[in-house]
Amino acid sequence: MYVKLMQQVMIQLSERPMSLKELAEKTGIKEKRVYRVLSSLHKSGQIVHFRDDDDVRRYRPVEESR
Repeated sequence: MYVKLMQQVMIQLSERPMSLKELAEKTGIKEKRVYRVLSSLHKSGQIVHFRDDDDVRRYRPVEESR
């Protein structure tokens, strides 16, 4: 089940960088759960985070950050 959530999040992030709130809305998963998924993906080196011009933290896959 957790792997499926990780895949869902990665699919969304492959389209464009997103914030935690945007990911939660897009996937229909609670923000707390999305945060855990993002944390796990970040620790495993699959995603990175950055602050956009509006000072909102956004996430994107590592491939796009290079």
